[in-house]
Amino acid sequence: MDHRLGKIKIISLREQVITAIRDAIIEGKFKPGEKIPEQELAQQLGVSRTPIREAIRILEQQGLVVTVPKSGTYVTESNIEKIKEAIVVRVVIEQLALREAIEHLDDREWGEFMNALEDILHRMQVASEDGDGVALTELDIDWHSQIVDAAHNQYLSWLWRSSGLQYLIWSPERSLYPLAKDKWWEVIYGRHKKLLDSLKSRNIEKCCAAIQEHIEQKYQDLDGYLH
Repeated sequence: MDHRLGKIKIISLREQVITAIRDAIIEGKFKPGEKIPEQELAQQLGVSRTPIREAIRILEQQGLVVTVPKSGTYVTESNIEKIKEAIVVRVVIEQLALREAIEHLDDREWGEFMNALEDILHRMQVASEDGDGVALTELDIDWHSQIVDAAHNQYLSWLWRSSGLQYLIWSPERSLYPLAKDKWWEVIYGRHKKLLDSLKSRNIEKCCAAIQEHIEQKYQDLDGYLH
């Protein structure tokens, strides 16, 4: 019997603060356009304002908050035109990643890729049944990061993460959360299940069409809500 234990993951204070603020936004504790109360957060989390400010700088780079000089930091509001522009870039990146993965992965590697997505999908189902929006959001980010990383193109993976595009995965839905409640989680799970069925074909054109439809659905949902 193997009694070896896995390494304990050490998470920095800054990462813990980033996660706490991001999760609060996901859960709707901070609404789009609402000011982030730095001093109050520092007191609630039991930290100084320094890690709060460091976390805010990272969250701003990721497009989740915006700092207004002499006013403060606010949760980014949904801007339909900016979201549409970013979604166009997301489609191109994920389609390119799928093309490279389909062309370059051998059968074993492709099978491992599909298994990884199957595992995430299963955990999405559990999160959906539990109504756990935070877990589902993390899994959604992980799902699409798996697609980008499957290309084994370090520049593509760098662009994906440095641009903060993975956080666009959930930002359009923030305006929809209060209306959809638990049913929204079921929708997210269902869409990923449909996408996985298409990806299993390993047909370039079918996969590229499926990922485009999957991503652009977010824009259509938000556009319908705002209009």
